[in-house]
Amino acid sequence: MKTVGVLFLGVLFGLLAAGVLLLILSSPRGQPVTLVSPPTPPGLVVYVSGAVQQSGVYTLPYGSRVRDALQVAGGPNPEAYLGSLNLAAPLRDGQHIFVPVTFDTPTPTPEKPIATFTPTPTKSPFININYATQEELESLPGIGEVLAKRIIAYRTRHGFFNSLQDLLKVYGIKPKTLQLIEPYVTFESTP
Repeated sequence: MKTVGVLFLGVLFGLLAAGVLLLILSSPRGQPVTLVSPPTPPGLVVYVSGAVQQSGVYTLPYGSRVRDALQVAGGPNPEAYLGSLNLAAPLRDGQHIFVPVTFDTPTPTPEKPIATFTPTPTKSPFININYATQEELESLPGIGEVLAKRIIAYRTRHGFFNSLQDLLKVYGIKPKTLQLIEPYVTFESTP
């Protein structure tokens, strides 16, 4: 009986060794695995409009600034008012950069014989929602004392507004109000 057990183990080890040898010597099956590097992020997509050479949607690398966005849009027009923009501000994906036009207000000269007016540049016609006082907010169409206080309270509690649509989070502001104030406001995070 002992020889049958030894013979059985010998056959078993022989088959096992033959299987391992066959596995080592056989050619590999299937396709080799190739590793692909992850795609690089496309960058920041921003919309530049207003007093620039070429308004449009542009893709810029991460870490770009507002001045970079103006450069890819061909630069500002001669009538652009850059005083309302922080050219060093970092860009955010989906940001809208609007370059306003300088508004000239005629002021009378003290000379009486000839009635001439000399244009004097004024400050930006836009109200920055993120820094506006209650009085400035109340000067906007459709914004009274109550809504102005709510905007300031929301801004204080939750931080800056990034877009016109963010104002809908303030209780009492409706889409119609946004249409009224859109031409008069900006949302820069720096004064």
